[in-house]
Amino acid sequence: MENDADGFEIAEVFTENGDLLVLSFGFSSASDPLDVLHLACGRQHSGHQPPRLENLLYLERTDQDLACDGREVVRLAGRRDHVELVLSEAGVRLLRLPQIVRFRFDARPELLPLALAQLRAMAAAGQDRIVIDGPA
Repeated sequence: MENDADGFEIAEVFTENGDLLVLSFGFSSASDPLDVLHLACGRQHSGHQPPRLENLLYLERTDQDLACDGREVVRLAGRRDHVELVLSEAGVRLLRLPQIVRFRFDARPELLPLALAQLRAMAAAGQDRIVIDGPA
């Protein structure tokens, strides 16, 4: 498991807006200088219970061996100067990340609005564990 209390500095942000909404963070970690975290969800939430697979937020780090769904996300928050991911104990184990991860944009501040816009779209698609309190 990673143990970087300050989080990770984001080097790249990628988004996709097809059948799925995707937000990918590229960063360097102790285990991988080219680490990546992908977050994906369907464009619309059906409201079915239990949630259909396409309704769940999906997180994958580097490959499918390091993955979980949104049930392991306590909160994904877009903040004024970073994105904060809070994981359950199972999410920590599955993604090999700290319980609270801060993705910082100090070196590339122009990437934060792109990330926040995609998080807003994911929240609008019914992902209730995503909150935004960063700049508009």
